[in-house]
Amino acid sequence: MFRRLTSRLRNLTSRLRHGRKWSKRTLVVGPKEPVDGDSVSCTKALITYLRKQGLEAFTLPTVTMYNQLAWILTKEDFHVDTLAFTEGELVHTDLQTVYDNLIAVWRPDEVIVVDGQKERIGFDTRGVKVYTIDHHVRPDIKQDDEHGFIQPAPAAGCLLIERFGIVEPILAVSILTDTFWLRHHEPSRAARALAELTLHGLTDELFEDLQRKLRARKDPDILEALKLATVRKSDNEEAVFVVLADHDPEIHRGVMGELGYFFRHIATVRGDGYVSLVTVDPTVDLRELVARFAKYGSAGGHKDSAAIRVNELSDQIVEELSAAYFAFVGNSASERGES
Repeated sequence: MFRRLTSRLRNLTSRLRHGRKWSKRTLVVGPKEPVDGDSVSCTKALITYLRKQGLEAFTLPTVTMYNQLAWILTKEDFHVDTLAFTEGELVHTDLQTVYDNLIAVWRPDEVIVVDGQKERIGFDTRGVKVYTIDHHVRPDIKQDDEHGFIQPAPAAGCLLIERFGIVEPILAVSILTDTFWLRHHEPSRAARALAELTLHGLTDELFEDLQRKLRARKDPDILEALKLATVRKSDNEEAVFVVLADHDPEIHRGVMGELGYFFRHIATVRGDGYVSLVTVDPTVDLRELVARFAKYGSAGGHKDSAAIRVNELSDQIVEELSAAYFAFVGNSASERGES
């Protein structure tokens, strides 16, 4: 009892010390791509939190939505004037059109971007100020001012908990998915954040229910996509480079999951130019590799999971990326004295 009281007092003190003045009207969004458990659950948590403060808060449709996450956002999270664009699926590829129609009837005082930089939201805010909450950092991007809070963390959800005192149980999804079920990204710090949520409504039953919903049935087309893909492996078979013909983000995500059973380093190129890279080697920093390819579109991510968006994918770029990738993970192994 004393321990629980102490934790609640500490959380209250944190809120008083780190609280910010929230706007009366707030639009909460994640990056246009990738749409993942961290951005979606943080969006839900922040909307719920702001409404509990008596404020107005909504989000925009996402450009895509995985089956694992489709249950998180509901119609109540959207302004009624945006629902006409979603056709019941709560997704739309033209975010600018949806946003422009929204501000004609409901103009936010602020747009809050969670789990990504403001340049990646996929629409012009038309002069509405933007505040960023993000855990993707580089040496030149760290921030704590009126424009945003950008600091390293296991997940954006951890920043909401630690910095802003937002303890909605749905943030368990953020922490689980962005740490790959506590296997990456400061897992002990992530576990502490989960422990905080258990003091604010995250029961065993709810936690088990969240995990069941996240374990959605996989699409069997994932196997077919792998059969049709170009697959290259390193000589020691620890690294794999896969080029998919498929453009489907759900298939791409599934392929990455399957490859994780067999390889330490994985790079997968989707047919539309989106590239995902992951590694389980703590000595490899994928941010160094993807930064070289930002000239073709954009790049970023974490030390052990990063991504590149190639605007105009070509065979030449694929070959350049493949050569750089195998050289990079190979050099990392050489530096550790491995053959």
